[in-house]
Amino acid sequence: MSTPRQLPVIDLSVSEGLPQMIDEACRTHGFFYVVGHGVPSALRSAAFDAAQRFFALDEATKARWHIERSGIHRGFDPIGWQALEPGQPADLKESFYLGVDRQADDPLVRAGTPNHGPNQWPDEALVPGFRATVEAYQQAMAGLSARLLGLMAEGLGLPRTYFESFLNDPMPVLRLLHYPPQPPAEAVQPGQIGCGAHTDWGTVTLLAQDEAGGLQVQAADGHWFDAPPLPDSHVVNLGDMMARWTNDRYRSTPHRVLNPHGRERYSLAYFFDIHYHAVVSALPGCFDDANPPRYPPVTAGQHIIEMYERTRASH
Repeated sequence: MSTPRQLPVIDLSVSEGLPQMIDEACRTHGFFYVVGHGVPSALRSAAFDAAQRFFALDEATKARWHIERSGIHRGFDPIGWQALEPGQPADLKESFYLGVDRQADDPLVRAGTPNHGPNQWPDEALVPGFRATVEAYQQAMAGLSARLLGLMAEGLGLPRTYFESFLNDPMPVLRLLHYPPQPPAEAVQPGQIGCGAHTDWGTVTLLAQDEAGGLQVQAADGHWFDAPPLPDSHVVNLGDMMARWTNDRYRSTPHRVLNPHGRERYSLAYFFDIHYHAVVSALPGCFDDANPPRYPPVTAGQHIIEMYERTRASH
């Protein structure tokens, strides 16, 4: 059970009722925890360790993989690079973006598809095992995301395989995140926090958070409530694309991160997004004559690019 200010916890290891439980969570909250998901704890811990070792490097070293060197939104973005909440100061976080590592001979790269290409990888000598760990974690997240979409399809009254045709050459992004301790009030601008209030942009997000806390979700009445870390769980939330796809049957819910006081915070955000050229329009069963489609069709890729540009802070 959950309340308007408490997220449901769904155990994926159970065999009955999962599509219905997920459908209810997506309608009511757009957010829920999953446990029993099958992602090894050791792999999760290794991914956190890789992120911590990268962010421990000095600023000049991390800047060797600055996102501006990429051209496809991959690599390191420093504190203050992004402002997710319109009209508010830049976020007090740093991150490292990674996607599907596509080389020059990849058909989507040859076609000039935006945001498709190679990752920037830290030197093995500086962060040993970083690439192998991250790629293993990405693979596990891709499998879990596809499973969740299958369960969502069933909850929507569609075949479990419905979304599979949209997942050929998907464009997921893994974002390693580091939030420093909250600076003193005199050192920040009014309203400046770790991550400003926003909705995610794409299909589904899987978040692993450490023990520091700080994630908050906005209830339907506008109040904010904590989504505290639960052992070995992932927080799942829907993005604007899924809300659009379901004709607003499912919610894309605002959330934010407050920097913890006196300690650092790390999280691993995996944004599972579909094929760049996939056309998103209202799903069967989510519209009728009395409730026609609320949005025109849009390609997934252009939507994501527009959102990146909208949230980039001035620097």
